Amino acid sequence: MEKAERRALIGFVLVSWIALGVRAGFWYAERRTYVAMEGQVPVGWLLTALDVAPIAHVQQQHSQKRAQLSPQPQQSRLVVLDLNTVDSAALEALPYIGPVLASRICRFRHALGGYHTVQQLREVWGLHPDACERLIPMFDTGSGVYRPLCADTSSWYELKSHPYIDAAQASAIERYRRHHVLDSLEDLVAAIPITDSMIRRWSPYLRLCE
Repeated sequence: MEKAERRALIGFVLVSWIALGVRAGFWYAERRTYVAMEGQVPVGWLLTALDVAPIAHVQQQHSQKRAQLSPQPQQSRLVVLDLNTVDSAALEALPYIGPVLASRICRFRHALGGYHTVQQLREVWGLHPDACERLIPMFDTGSGVYRPLCADTSSWYELKSHPYIDAAQASAIERYRRHHVLDSLEDLVAAIPITDSMIRRWSPYLRLCE
């Protein structure tokens, strides 16, 4: 009787093992099917025994700390140069300006007697309009014109050497001064065949010195 009971118990254990093995085989095959599927893999079954909320909270805290410790990008500050004092070397260091253009900018400044507005960069020969648009915010004119012309005393040669005054206009100014007292620049408008826009170009540079 004991042998029969022992055999029955052994048989029951063997059957249980076989059943568990078959079930494990089906479980493994099912999970392989999920992994082989395209798209998002259903991993919920992997997390059923885990409390994932605390883990997500810890990960969020670590991400916030990393964001606080990481260096924040600083906004580049635009360095503004004085167009009336900057030298050729500093001009050449800027984009779009080589040695030739730097020399022209300085020569034009000297001929003018100083830039009164940065928009005058547009008048520098060879400087592309697109380059001007990018360069203009890099400059200011500081104290402005540093060498004005005396409309009432400057010689004909000094007048006609200015980029905005040609030889005929210099002769007209000299001729008017010979016969009239020049009380204001507006007096030249009636005496010389020039437009109001030309007078506006002259105004920053012409002065009455006497």
